[in-house]
Amino acid sequence: MMPGKLLWGDIMELEAPLEETENQRKERQKSDRRKSRHHYDSDEKSETRENGIADILDAPKPKKAKMKEKLNGDTEEECNNRLSDEFSKSHKSRRKDLSNGDIDEYEKKSKRVSSLDSSTHKSSDNKLEETLTREQKEGAFSNFPISEETIKLLKGRGVSYLFPIQVKTFGPVYEGKDLIAQARTGTGKTFSFAIPLIERLQRNQETIKKSRSPKVLVLAPTRELANQVAKDFKDITRKLSVACFYGGTSYQSQINHIRNGIDILVGTPGRIKDHLQSGRLDLSKLRHVVLDEVDQMLDLGFAEQVEDIIHESYKTDSEDNPQTLLFSATCPPWVYKVAKKYMKSRYEQVDLVGKMTQKAATTVEHLAIQCHWSQRPAVIGDVLQVYSGSEGRAIIFCETKKNVTEMAMNPHIKQNAQCLHGDIAQSQREITLKGFREGSFKVLVATNVAARGLDIPEVDLVIQSSPPQDVESYIHRSGRTGRAGRTGICICFYQPRERGQLRYVEQKAGITFKRVGVPSTMDLVKSKSMDAIRSLASVSYAAVDFFRPSAQRLIEEKGAVDALAAALAHISGASSFEPRSLITSDKGFVTMTLESPEEIQDISCAWKELNRKLSSNAVSQITRMCLLKGNMGVCFDVPTTESERLQAEWHDSDWILSLPAKLPEIEEYYDGNTSSNSRQRSGWSSGRSGRLGRSGGRSGGRSGRQSRQGSRSGSRQDGRRRSGNRNRSRSGGHKRSFD
Repeated sequence: MMPGKLLWGDIMELEAPLEETENQRKERQKSDRRKSRHHYDSDEKSETRENGIADILDAPKPKKAKMKEKLNGDTEEECNNRLSDEFSKSHKSRRKDLSNGDIDEYEKKSKRVSSLDSSTHKSSDNKLEETLTREQKEGAFSNFPISEETIKLLKGRGVSYLFPIQVKTFGPVYEGKDLIAQARTGTGKTFSFAIPLIERLQRNQETIKKSRSPKVLVLAPTRELANQVAKDFKDITRKLSVACFYGGTSYQSQINHIRNGIDILVGTPGRIKDHLQSGRLDLSKLRHVVLDEVDQMLDLGFAEQVEDIIHESYKTDSEDNPQTLLFSATCPPWVYKVAKKYMKSRYEQVDLVGKMTQKAATTVEHLAIQCHWSQRPAVIGDVLQVYSGSEGRAIIFCETKKNVTEMAMNPHIKQNAQCLHGDIAQSQREITLKGFREGSFKVLVATNVAARGLDIPEVDLVIQSSPPQDVESYIHRSGRTGRAGRTGICICFYQPRERGQLRYVEQKAGITFKRVGVPSTMDLVKSKSMDAIRSLASVSYAAVDFFRPSAQRLIEEKGAVDALAAALAHISGASSFEPRSLITSDKGFVTMTLESPEEIQDISCAWKELNRKLSSNAVSQITRMCLLKGNMGVCFDVPTTESERLQAEWHDSDWILSLPAKLPEIEEYYDGNTSSNSRQRSGWSSGRSGRLGRSGGRSGGRSGRQSRQGSRSGSRQDGRRRSGNRNRSRSGGHKRSFD
């Protein structure tokens, strides 16, 4: 009981007659407490029922019982305060768990019980409401001609208002205008065309006839994306027939769909072209054509297939052509030029990326790790452990099908991993994707089959095993995480010779890679320990009893802490750790930092100090030196066996020598090829013979500049090659068939 507060019994005691006996007083206090308890129980129930709290906040029975016990002896003010605190805690935790679709309903109910909220809780809730209000107001369903039935189905999908790209495109699509739309990955582009098209078709729905021809055709570059788009259509309509045609599945089931009649047809070009050529499919009645991921649909051989599919429905410069809708996260300038042949003379353009510097998703953090290809699987295994753990979902992108299979089967990948690429049977591809969505396994290793459009919930981490050949691929791959407002991490691995590609991606995608080192031993220990501790929660008490005698014996032998630490290490599979360089990920090396008391001009200053304080034998072990950001020191690698000797020899210096847990920020680093090795060697010479070192350092700088110029010229040549590929694809060369 708080000081200065009176219990109900004390209050009643003051009001009781003075001549009351002790026994009578006790009996009356008990009676009053029972009445008080009954009063609060009934009031709480009636207030809860009246305000609708029971629909939202059903606290577990034990917690209610405890609260009632606390209420028994408290004053009315204390009771109300306690109720307010309990409700506020539940209110906050409940709101965190709600999807967009539930927030509106929950806000209405919450307003009815706002009298229970304290002023401190109101301020934090108001901030959340402010962040939602602007988008909710603009995207409110009442602003658009959307039927009640569709709204109900959208809320069933967790959508309570339209996202910005959906708001901008609804009008033009619903009014039948041609449209090119560009928005970042994960912003809801599929519903941007699905919702208005469904509403338009349902409003003008004709008598349903068997064998009716499709009115809407949606073409997608991959089977997985086509399947997902079809599912999105099916989820928000019950009146229209939606079919999905792609390769690797039965022709007969698709023929049955055609016989029964189709309103909306989604598919890949290869299979739809097969049905057209056989005469089974009629697209002459098309009213709407959608090209999803348009930059890929009009490139690399797809353009010819698209032309073959829709040419019967299009007439030159005719306003009676089907409505054409083009959507993608990446729309290079050439796409607009090629797309004009399919568009009416007056078309709408919605671009939520525009001339903004950053083309990739703003909710994704972009990291880069330098690593030799031979070390990559082991380092990727460590990265998975630290950045997503055993419970997080991750996608690893590889350049070839062979790389995908090898990565998924590598013993360094401890999590359950599955493959996804074009050589896998379609039925297995669908099972794999479904399993990943449902969380049956946590790591998906894939080619670009999984890069575009796929909306897989709660992917925490995307790993690109090497820089992709084009910027568009990087943007789409990294966009598999950080979707629908969530944050995510994308890590790109590279070798020294691939730095030019990395800088090209930075420039064109408008991002900046944060260069990081491999996960440190302490990072791994912490992550594995947390996983091991979580796994203990699943062990039943009955099973624990069987192991008590063994545990007791182990504690007597090793001590409680050592015994438990050894058990956790074994459970996590971390019986030993092998150090790696934070700079290059090489085994058998550790990274050290040498911090200067003042800014230095170049690494020769650090070599001079090292030569002054260390033996020549110790200095000869130092390699891969590079400047720290701000020129306040250097970092370098030494063999694991030499780190203790360097620290032992280092003394009486203003410079600080240490072993960092993480790679500090460094200046652009060009070591790893012939030119940089020459700089490294000459840099070492600088410590022992002044002028030679400085001239060597300058020659190394020249070599570095030549290397950079070579990288830039290489990038330009790559760009010309890509441009040439596009030109050849549009003229019929390099055909590729995706069915």
